[in-house]
Amino acid sequence: MLFHGGSGMQNIQELLWGKSAKFVYLFIATVVLLFLNLGGRELWTQEHRWADIVSGMFYYHDFFHPSLDGAAYYDKPLLSYWFIAGLSFITGHLNTWILRIPSALAGILAIWSIYRIGTNLKDKRLGLVAGWLLLTTFYFIFWARTSSADMLNLAGSLFAVSWYFENRNQPTFLSYIIFFLILSVTALCKGLVGPVVAILAILPDLWLRKSWKKYLRFPVILAMVPAVIIYVLPFWASAHFGGNHYGENGLYLVYRENILRYFQPFDHKDPIYTYFIYLPIYLLPWTFFFLPALFGLRTRWREMSVNSKWIVWATFILFVFFTLSGSRRSYYVLPIVPFAILMTADWIVSGMEQMNKKMLSTGIVIAVFLGLWLLNFGVLQPLYYSHGRLSEFAAQLKQKATQIKPWAEWHFVLLDPESKIRFYLQIPPDAKNIGITGKRSEQTTQTLLRSWQILTEKPADTIIISRKLYEQMLHDVLKNYDLVEDQSQMKNPNAPVAFIPK
Repeated sequence: MLFHGGSGMQNIQELLWGKSAKFVYLFIATVVLLFLNLGGRELWTQEHRWADIVSGMFYYHDFFHPSLDGAAYYDKPLLSYWFIAGLSFITGHLNTWILRIPSALAGILAIWSIYRIGTNLKDKRLGLVAGWLLLTTFYFIFWARTSSADMLNLAGSLFAVSWYFENRNQPTFLSYIIFFLILSVTALCKGLVGPVVAILAILPDLWLRKSWKKYLRFPVILAMVPAVIIYVLPFWASAHFGGNHYGENGLYLVYRENILRYFQPFDHKDPIYTYFIYLPIYLLPWTFFFLPALFGLRTRWREMSVNSKWIVWATFILFVFFTLSGSRRSYYVLPIVPFAILMTADWIVSGMEQMNKKMLSTGIVIAVFLGLWLLNFGVLQPLYYSHGRLSEFAAQLKQKATQIKPWAEWHFVLLDPESKIRFYLQIPPDAKNIGITGKRSEQTTQTLLRSWQILTEKPADTIIISRKLYEQMLHDVLKNYDLVEDQSQMKNPNAPVAFIPK
């Protein structure tokens, strides 16, 4: 009966967006889905940057000059690091939980924001449908459970749009100040892209409602002043407090990473059709609802309200903006996802003749994927990493090394291991991380000896850490060293290995 519109499905729909539905149900589901076993997965790709940079801030007692592998690294503004550092200071720990909490909290803010946008555009039902759709979008959950600035950027821009719709009918000077402060804080998380996304999304509403002239006033410009001060303050502090030999200028990197990269990209040059592929992927499982919503615009456009047309225009403008950028990567499409979800939700709740059928299908998909994503992110992933892997390797290495002398007395050299190993071993950020020349698969003992001079020097108080791929070649050179490796990853060429001098 559940999948044939019976009372069970009707009860679920009633809880999701019916008369008895409440945002608190969506909020509870969001907290459970985003926080359950949040720290259970090992560090994934770029997460090590936030781990290493925050570790370096504490190590150097310097929170204004981020560094990675002992070198200046100001590619992102400071706020996403400060959020983690603040939580670490409060709890006394820096682990995978602490690293990911800011992103998870940003995910909650994003759900609240899309709910409020939908409610202000039409009614509570649209807000709830949009919220449930976004919550059950795979890549939204993925990035909300990943330590990075991307979910902070999405949440900040969406919250700014939400604030605009909350106050657009009776804006006050205070509401202008808060709006620009939201943009300022968002820009301090990832860069200028967050404020640009919010402003581009709002522009079609100003045009459709012919209300843009009322914002061309001096009080609006004056309201920007506190936001500009807040934004510039961390960069000013970086330039005036310590860091006399720091090699990077934060404001220049804002220009380089946001403006120069857009018009004259120096990396991430994916083809122009990139987002035609990745937007549908990033909308899963709602791609199969988004496509009919998109292709149905031709027949629905004349009957659509101004607010519904705004959603379409906002989605289209953002898609064009990101597509025209010279720098493209798959996950750069993430800020478009909430607007495409709003467009999908608006299509689901429109058209009385087909609405019940669409709502029934939507309820089924939400129920199924809530269960699937809860199982995947909250249970299966933590179980997969339950044996520790890198944490167990780190414990084994520390145990063996401390049998010789205290851990703090050892020096370390990293010979092209996976970057995340530094976090698990809590290696000082100034420990050398030496790469290779050429492809990893083509390395020989002789090429490694040329790349890694340390192999000929063999200092007595230094632990050498690398990856399994090089184990045999290193073993031939480091014959008087004890080998430590993870026995559970014997077939993984990227698994860490360590050599301890006897």
